[in-house]
Amino acid sequence: MANEHRLEGKACIVTGGASGIGAATVRRFVREGAEVLIADRDLAMADALASELGRAVSTIACDVRLEADVRAVAAAAIARWGRVDVLVNNAGSELNRAYDETTVEEWDRVLDTDLKGPWLFCKHVVPHMVAAGRGSVINISSLNGLVGFPLSTAYGSAKGGLVVFTKDLAIELATSGVRVNCVCPGVIATPMMERWTDRMPDKAEAQQMLRGTMPIGRMGTAEEVAGAIFFFASDDSALCQGSVLAVDGGFVAQ
Repeated sequence: MANEHRLEGKACIVTGGASGIGAATVRRFVREGAEVLIADRDLAMADALASELGRAVSTIACDVRLEADVRAVAAAAIARWGRVDVLVNNAGSELNRAYDETTVEEWDRVLDTDLKGPWLFCKHVVPHMVAAGRGSVINISSLNGLVGFPLSTAYGSAKGGLVVFTKDLAIELATSGVRVNCVCPGVIATPMMERWTDRMPDKAEAQQMLRGTMPIGRMGTAEEVAGAIFFFASDDSALCQGSVLAVDGGFVAQ
């Protein structure tokens, strides 16, 4: 793949950037010339990725559920760059549980990570973008935020809420120069998906079932989702505001 440096000099925050879609996004951004701050609970894994990619990447420990942690990330980014050009709200927490078996603690964990976390990052980062008159926020939702699935009330509620949050914030910021858009991955081969299939009675059968949900006949890759995220980070998406892009191999087209 050609390295066109389409994000040359851009200052980017990627939450949950140590693995999966987040790590693929960090790699793509660095290839395109960006500098990236990874905000992740797993600092050791984030540091390993930073060591691999070089000085363009720095890391900070962050639990996106905690406002103090989010405030610290925003402060670190402003101290380093004086601005933030791109914010990718990627950190997420999954749950596969019947609605009446879900505990309050599980519900709070998923909603706080997948919905409150992006709101907190927008609260503390976006005002700097507004002050600069430019910026791009990319929220990573899910196919579960667009259509219903069984055993997905907590996760689907959080991801569906993130879709509407994206639209609401996009309208609120429409004349500010800050773009807010959303990517909804389908079935993607990531550590999160691996954890889900590990919990199934027959892992191979579960993987086959997942592949069968994708009209293209295979799971997507983290790199393919990162390409969609890159589009919203780049100037090619200048007219996109409140867009919700399904990256799902045709699932919602059925």
